[in-house]
Amino acid sequence: MEIILNGEKESLDKEYTVNELLKKLDFNPEIVTVSLNGAILLKEYFDNTLIKSGDTVDFLLFMGGGK
Repeated sequence: MEIILNGEKESLDKEYTVNELLKKLDFNPEIVTVSLNGAILLKEYFDNTLIKSGDTVDFLLFMGGGK
């Protein structure tokens, strides 16, 4: 199955929940914001939202800094 992950085509061997994919790719679910098909997904839905073929997923990390 293919998805678009952070702007790049990615092949997955199965459907994953958002939380499963975060863990598979070594992202900490506590500090990442997830956009699924253009909409921000609340953390409370990470465990039961499946990523399906054709979905667009962005993992966003916000960092402080600057002046």
